[in-house]
Amino acid sequence: MPWSAIAILLIFFVLSVRKGASVILICALLIGSSTLALRELSLAHGPLRNWVGKEISFSAVVTTDPTWGSAKVRGAQSLPASLTFIARVSEVTFQNRIISLRTPVRVMSRASVQLIPGTSFRATARLSSTRERKVAALFILTSTPTVISSASVIQRTTSGLRHRFSQRSEDIAGDSGTLIPGLVLGDTSRESASFISVMRRVGLTHLTAVSGENFSIIAATLLWIFQWFIRRHNIRILLTAIALIAFIFLVRPSPSVLRASVMTGVLLMAKVKGSRADALASLGFAIGLLILLDPFQALDAGFALSVAATAGILLLAPKISSHFQSKGFNEKLSDFIAIPISATALCSPIIIAISGQLSPISIPVNLIVSLAVAPITICGFVAALLPWDPLAHLLLVVVNPCAHWISWVARKSADFPVLSLPRNVMGLAIILFAITCSLKRKWKLLLLEFLLMTLIFFGQTMAWPGPQWRLANCDVGQGDAMVINLGDHQGIVIDVGPDSALMQRCLRDLKIKTIPLLVLTHFHADHVGGLSGVLKGAIVKSLWISPLAEPAAEYQSVMNQMKNVPTAAVHEGQILNFSSEFGPGRIKIIWPSEGSQISGINNSSIALFVTIGNISIFASGDIEPPAQEEIVAAGHIPDVDILKVAHHGSAYQDSRLYQELRAEVALISVGAGNSYGHPSRDTVAGLRRTGARVFRTDIDGAISIDASLRIRANKKAWWKISWG
Repeated sequence: MPWSAIAILLIFFVLSVRKGASVILICALLIGSSTLALRELSLAHGPLRNWVGKEISFSAVVTTDPTWGSAKVRGAQSLPASLTFIARVSEVTFQNRIISLRTPVRVMSRASVQLIPGTSFRATARLSSTRERKVAALFILTSTPTVISSASVIQRTTSGLRHRFSQRSEDIAGDSGTLIPGLVLGDTSRESASFISVMRRVGLTHLTAVSGENFSIIAATLLWIFQWFIRRHNIRILLTAIALIAFIFLVRPSPSVLRASVMTGVLLMAKVKGSRADALASLGFAIGLLILLDPFQALDAGFALSVAATAGILLLAPKISSHFQSKGFNEKLSDFIAIPISATALCSPIIIAISGQLSPISIPVNLIVSLAVAPITICGFVAALLPWDPLAHLLLVVVNPCAHWISWVARKSADFPVLSLPRNVMGLAIILFAITCSLKRKWKLLLLEFLLMTLIFFGQTMAWPGPQWRLANCDVGQGDAMVINLGDHQGIVIDVGPDSALMQRCLRDLKIKTIPLLVLTHFHADHVGGLSGVLKGAIVKSLWISPLAEPAAEYQSVMNQMKNVPTAAVHEGQILNFSSEFGPGRIKIIWPSEGSQISGINNSSIALFVTIGNISIFASGDIEPPAQEEIVAAGHIPDVDILKVAHHGSAYQDSRLYQELRAEVALISVGAGNSYGHPSRDTVAGLRRTGARVFRTDIDGAISIDASLRIRANKKAWWKISWG
């Protein structure tokens, strides 16, 4: 999505599009889109595309700091964390053919490499295509890089300062210890995914790394200090600008840092000139310059947020501050309140477009933690420059309570519900309409919009999962997760999908707090990867697992997380009787068979029959035709009401099993747009020939079923509005 276009449109929307502005807007969009298109064409049609899948030797210069990414689930496999960075390739050698070029690429390494920006190196790599639009290809290293030439003195000095600061902050435990390096120097390598998610949920993402606020604090502090030594205002501004340039080198001149510094410069100019018109002209020039220098900024949501926040401070903050002053607030307090409100007001439409969520407590939370940001930024910056470790460490200890306060507020505030709107034009329109009504003081229209959203929300709440649901198939992407309702906020869970956040959200929507039994059919990542999300939202009392402890890494991860939970590896013939709010229940394991010679992780899946009240369910894990054939040969397969189709509806099925089961409803848990072609058209057609109604999570979303087998699908519709 062209985020810069959204930001520009938003600014013009607030300015009410005066005469001639539409021409300027069209010209800006044409120039920006043309520049971006030319850059993308040059990357997509370069010589590297001819060597995809081949191993090459290359020389390059590092342009970004190597950072460790988080482990990911791809299909059934859990991919380990990898180190990645962007480099500018200068020479490629393939089959004794040497080509000189100047192309940005993404470099990935499974092992740690000691490289800093500015270092020239040589290595071998397997070349792969990539969806990342700002690079030409992905280079997966197959050898240890050899340094050709070192980085410049400035780059070595700043890298040394960053490394030393990171070591000093390691002594501070918890989220606060990881927040300080990110907030001071933009080093987010130690921040956990859960902490970043919490900060994003409550609207504090800008505090997880260097932002325009940090530059503003540094600039304001320097201006205040310089006033005691330097009389001429212009010289103070010049020295502050030089100091900010030095700060850019320290925190790395990444696109996000450059735009933060440019936006700070715009606000400083507004402060000096005292003219809103000059500041807006400067903002327009800054937007154009940044996009011309790096067209891919136009695709970056962070760029749009920076522009929108700066525009909000320039356009709305003075009006909001004047309003509060007219109500009796003093000037400084009015400005303190106006800045986060104005920035959030114009950022909200973009936040909705990015995440589909808006936290109503975002503004209060920003106000609560804002006083803690300045001490961390200033003391942290000084600590990064100090050569004496004891004094630097003392400064970090002094500001640690401020960082702890921010993380504590974020964790507590994350429990509040957020407003979820469609991640499309509809969500954008809802927020724009609300902003317009507020600016024009059309309170009746704003109230009408609120009432309509409330009606839609309660209508959806009643629609899914429904008051009498018995079984729910969670929408967890390319994976499996099923919940059987026992009543009183209890449920039996069969598999937990690949994504902990999606699994936690599903249990929260179903209001499941206690899990008497968790069944992990086998240890592929798309069935067990979301376990941490289950443990965050519910209490697990017992665990059934497959007897095959493979893949070893996923098995060990499960065991580490469930070490205090009673665990049993189950086989064919085991039976569990249980009680529920809806009548007695029974679970019978029909696979794996202890005497079977069939091998493979998928064929080690637990397959089981469940009856609860008057409905019956067959959950098949990922069993394949060899196991399915043995189950059919063993006989005694009853008719069932609900079938969870094996292996995401792949084509590799024994149709006789489904003919014997004669299910009324078939559920396929599958991710939208997956690269495996799941579900197979033949499998879906075969299920329908048996008389089953087929539902799939990639189209229908999360699915719930009640005692009368009525289906409720929580579809990803364009009008979806919810709290969660």
